[in-house]
Amino acid sequence: MRLNLSRRQLMAAAAFTPFAVQAQGSVQKLRFGIATKVISPIVINCVIPEILGYYREEGISIETIPLGSNAAVMGSVQSGRIEFGVGVPSFQIPLVGKGDALPARNFYEYTYPFKWGVAVMPGSPIKSLAELKGKRVGVSSVGQSDYPVGQSVFRVMGMDPDKDVSWLSVGEGVTAGEALRRGAIDGLFYYDTGFGTIEAAGIEMRYLPMPSNVPKVGGLYLSATEATLATHRKWAVGFGRGVAKASVFTLENPTAAAVAFIQMYPEAAPKGMSMAEQIKAIQNPIEKRAKLFTSYDKTDPRWGHVTPNEWNEEIEFAGLKGKAGDPGSYFTNDLIAEINDFSADKIREQARNYRMPA
Repeated sequence: MRLNLSRRQLMAAAAFTPFAVQAQGSVQKLRFGIATKVISPIVINCVIPEILGYYREEGISIETIPLGSNAAVMGSVQSGRIEFGVGVPSFQIPLVGKGDALPARNFYEYTYPFKWGVAVMPGSPIKSLAELKGKRVGVSSVGQSDYPVGQSVFRVMGMDPDKDVSWLSVGEGVTAGEALRRGAIDGLFYYDTGFGTIEAAGIEMRYLPMPSNVPKVGGLYLSATEATLATHRKWAVGFGRGVAKASVFTLENPTAAAVAFIQMYPEAAPKGMSMAEQIKAIQNPIEKRAKLFTSYDKTDPRWGHVTPNEWNEEIEFAGLKGKAGDPGSYFTNDLIAEINDFSADKIREQARNYRMPA
């Protein structure tokens, strides 16, 4: 079943021609859709392979396209307007639970769980999630994963997320932090890099303790249709390998990763700051996200591998156990061995020797 997209989402997706297979020289130009409205450090290990040359080594070039919502991303992948998209369990599982077909298969986990938290202002009287009952909780957008995951967390707490909490869309990054600071919301349910961006802007927050029984959920994946994985396996392997290399690079030298990101997206850096200040502001969320590049499952050290039980927990966390199909149907580890066929030590050396701007 096709995803039903809004007129705005369809217009955004329509800006891209189906399967951008035009090669530029020996490089295949491909497209990767993300669910945010702007490009931020949340996708640091997916975007900097372009400037570091990792994608070119695979014979590809990846254009990262902000589409604004998970529905727009999956719809664009499904229709063939983009080759790859971010796979988000909190969106995919309810879709299958309603009887729709899975739009894309997840083949590489580029961010591992758990990345969310709840922040209040330092002087807030609220000390626990339970004390948010009857309060206003902000999320960046109901079209992103913050909202369904936030609802599930409150459900784990024994609360009714539709009745006990008022949800407000407050925008991304500093905009969300300002909503908290000016009192438009009582708490902010957000993810690691988003909080890092807010902190880098000088907005102080206090984090509430999360319930101990929140499972390991919230991974983010590289996704493609079954047809793309079958027909253009080399593209997917090259994409995944580039992300894996960038993950190694970022963990070894987050400052260099921040510099590479700013070189690609100078508009994402805070205005009115020196280069050193801009690097520091970008590096803060990068360091928070880089902690999640490696799996909590230490039995398999390969970059991007998917732990099968994670999807069991995702389905149970969504309240759809027995209603969302076979957990193994959402992902494949078939490409992981090929993706990991590179020297991590060589990448670490490159990161240590990265030439910084004067």
